Amino acid sequence: MTPLFSGFLAAYRYLPNRLWRTGSLLSIAIVAAPLYISSNFAMAQQSTEVTKPEAPKANTANDSTQSQQTAEKDQTIKDQPDKVILPTTTSNPFSIPQFELPSSAAFSAYQRGYYLTAFDLATKLAGMGEVSAQTLLGALYLHGQGVPKDPKLAADWFSIAAEKGDPEAQFALGLLYTQGNGVEKDYKKAIPLFEKAAQKNQKNAQFNLALLYLQGQLVRQDVTKAMDLFTKSASQGLPDAQYALANLYMSDLFPTPNVEQASYWMREAAKGGFADAQLEFGLMVLKGQGVQQDYAAARSWIEQAATAGHVLAQNRLARILARGFGAPPEPVKAAQFYLLSKKAGKKDDWLEDYFQKLPNSDKEKALTALNEKSVW
Repeated sequence: MTPLFSGFLAAYRYLPNRLWRTGSLLSIAIVAAPLYISSNFAMAQQSTEVTKPEAPKANTANDSTQSQQTAEKDQTIKDQPDKVILPTTTSNPFSIPQFELPSSAAFSAYQRGYYLTAFDLATKLAGMGEVSAQTLLGALYLHGQGVPKDPKLAADWFSIAAEKGDPEAQFALGLLYTQGNGVEKDYKKAIPLFEKAAQKNQKNAQFNLALLYLQGQLVRQDVTKAMDLFTKSASQGLPDAQYALANLYMSDLFPTPNVEQASYWMREAAKGGFADAQLEFGLMVLKGQGVQQDYAAARSWIEQAATAGHVLAQNRLARILARGFGAPPEPVKAAQFYLLSKKAGKKDDWLEDYFQKLPNSDKEKALTALNEKSVW
């Protein structure tokens, strides 16, 4: 087994600590659409206009006749009451056109951070039987967004939606069973829920289920099924699954490690912002392992992870900057990242010796830069 994969297994050794990393409900796959009002909503203004009689023409032969006709018209106008726009109904007095509430309105408000509005709309839609709104209510109660946090109510709503076949609710409810959050901890109930959600292509359920089959602790070990589920989840863009798949391709599960597949999935995970993958892919590029060797690109990937606070990436970047791989050495910047990794507990005798031999001016510059960035 390669050291890389050994680290992978160590990271996933205990299910409660690592298995549920991707349990964020922000991945709820509801098609969002903004609230809207139909253009027909604009009500046509109605009014009564009275046409005044024309003034009699001067110097005509029929002055007396026209005067009599004008008087009759004036009297008719006086006798007629003003026209009034009357309400057609008591509930909608001016016949304002009605519009339907889109099923995605609640989630649209949720995405904007309007949690009170999301809760109000979701409650209405859930009462109308909208499954996605029932799942969203569960998420709101679970995280205390717009309402007091209540895991039990969250589990109740997830259960309602899960029974109707919603994969997001099935995964969320399974997650609660693994944690004993709002429900009694019960892996035997969680696994079937993950299975149902995974069958409907829920990527987080596929990932967690793959880990179960890989480890073989709660279910019978099945590496082939684990690989299949990891691949399905990774193909949907889940960085955790992409990183796991890359490590599997480098492991001794294969007679010969598939470096090309490993580098491909590691790159995908790195592109998704997964710091571990950014470091690992950077090292692969540095060594030309499965990809073309490129010191500048390697440094860029590792620096992304280091800047995000990855301690080992900070250590490796400090060494790259100190030795000047593919570019002139940068002692001050190397000192910065070394000091960050050292403060986080990463010891390195070679870098410590390098740092102590730097001129005092470089040491001071490194410390000043860290203080200015408020990271020291």
